[in-house]
Amino acid sequence: MKVRSCDLLLAGASEVVSSPPHVGPLRNEALDRLVVTPFASLAIESDRIVGIGPHEDIARQFTSSVTVDVSGKVVSAGLIDPHTHLVHGGARDAEYEAIVTGASLAVSHLGGGINSTVAMTRSASDAELTFRALADLDTMLALGTTTIEAKSGYGLSRDQELRLLRVLANLDHPVSIERTYLGAHVVPAETDRRNFVDQIIATLPEARLLADWCDVFCDPVGFTVPETRAIGAAALMLGFRMRLHADQTGDIAGAALAAELGAGSADHLDYISDAGIAALAASDTVGVVLPTVALHMLEIFPGLLDGRTIEPSKPDLAERVHAMLDAGVALALSTDYNPGSSPCLSMQLVMQLAMRFFHLSYAQVWNMATANAAHSLGLGHDRGTIAPGMRADLVVWNVPTHGLVINRFGASHVAHVVKDGRVVYSATSA
Repeated sequence: MKVRSCDLLLAGASEVVSSPPHVGPLRNEALDRLVVTPFASLAIESDRIVGIGPHEDIARQFTSSVTVDVSGKVVSAGLIDPHTHLVHGGARDAEYEAIVTGASLAVSHLGGGINSTVAMTRSASDAELTFRALADLDTMLALGTTTIEAKSGYGLSRDQELRLLRVLANLDHPVSIERTYLGAHVVPAETDRRNFVDQIIATLPEARLLADWCDVFCDPVGFTVPETRAIGAAALMLGFRMRLHADQTGDIAGAALAAELGAGSADHLDYISDAGIAALAASDTVGVVLPTVALHMLEIFPGLLDGRTIEPSKPDLAERVHAMLDAGVALALSTDYNPGSSPCLSMQLVMQLAMRFFHLSYAQVWNMATANAAHSLGLGHDRGTIAPGMRADLVVWNVPTHGLVINRFGASHVAHVVKDGRVVYSATSA
């Protein structure tokens, strides 16, 4: 057998763990299956995986001047975070303390808080926004995330929204970024709704030069179904792909609209109806659930605030998640990183909470954080799975079995991160 030279070998992993071969997002029984190859190695050439298999087989087939010994460690696909609000100014930690302690009986953790972030974002310079975003990306990468989606949304005017998209476009970082125009985040105070929707639509052609995705917050405290449909129709005409914040604070049929628009994802879904579940199950739209929001806003602990919960009659989140799984909805996980409802940069923590809050299996969690997250971004053909020809975005975990990444919480388990075929991060203790 002829020995082939490659650029990088990851040698002797205790496990290589990946989603099963699939076309489209995983659902039903497929979501609960993983391909686990023990004592395995991977060969990488340029930015692609060219070989995976038992260590002895790969050692006979490939040679490389760069070999990383990953014995005793797990290798997985890089984690993919399909819903973030990366570029923003300021923080809302004081607001959070006031809500938790009862100093503020805020009616909503959304509209008012978003508007405060808008003010802080508008006052920040491009350099300040860039510095913060790059620092956050460094943290995400060190925690195993190799691709994210990032939205505008804290500008709420034509010029400010385009500015945020330009900041996103100019970020130079190993983490891949899918850019999303979220002009329709909330309606600013004292603004005519119809004029604001018209402004969002008028901004679409310029935003299309800077983003591939368009998002709308379709929700009782956001935009109505007719408003969302109008924005979505205009965006689709310009070649945008759609995503929706849907049914977060109440059911207004946002999930069904996401399916109707052929959206890549419908996110939050806290109040999704049975009709919305059926619509998603019959579509390729991926439902994205956000356990760190439930943790941070104390929604997973009914009654903890003695009736001061922001939404005391909130549906049982685990019940809704399992209703979606049972119906055949393809689900993914995300941080929803933002300064208000989820100031979390760690997809590791998301995975760990998803198992605990939603009673998921290890396989379901891994698939939701890799392959299905990739499919929600239209990238499932390229990343999120370990197979020859797939992009070499990989994480080496400093544990011997894949379950321990989720079972052990409170510290990062990342030893190395490989992005586009290069080792771009190594923990000092790896």
